[in-house]
Amino acid sequence: MVSRLSQPDTLESTMQTASPISIPIPAHGACRPLQPVHGGLPRWQVKRVTDYIDANLGATLRTASLAATLGLSVSHFTRAFKHSVGVPPRVYVIRRRLAAACAEMVNSTTPLTTIAHAHGFCDQSHFTRTFHETIGLSPHVWRCLHTRSAAADPYASEQKRPLELAIVETA
Repeated sequence: MVSRLSQPDTLESTMQTASPISIPIPAHGACRPLQPVHGGLPRWQVKRVTDYIDANLGATLRTASLAATLGLSVSHFTRAFKHSVGVPPRVYVIRRRLAAACAEMVNSTTPLTTIAHAHGFCDQSHFTRTFHETIGLSPHVWRCLHTRSAAADPYASEQKRPLELAIVETA
């Protein structure tokens, strides 16, 4: 026993002394057909709630109101939605808001504050923080990188240039 403890176990020595594992594999056709997965929302309910979310992105969307559109309890709805869609309702709403905001940023020159309010964010700071956490860039930088008329330097703001020129001219 002392000699066993004095030798450190290595992966190779363990694998050599271990017995092989046998996993029974049933013959073709011997398996039962897969049972339907329980716990998720039916497709029509997923479509109804996602259409409701898309139609109300600018409004306050609480999980209770989403559950009420389907006549379900909040806890059951949250669990079933996550099971069906893959993410909790709150995360889905945030992603849909950000996707709609990105589409508007690319297709218009609307100020970010207006876009933030139009897509359900309480202010530009909330929008910027959520955008940066999810996408990894600030909305301004993302917009500059994804618009056709993007400046060479996304950090160079058109509003700062006249002020910088005025400072340089007076010096």
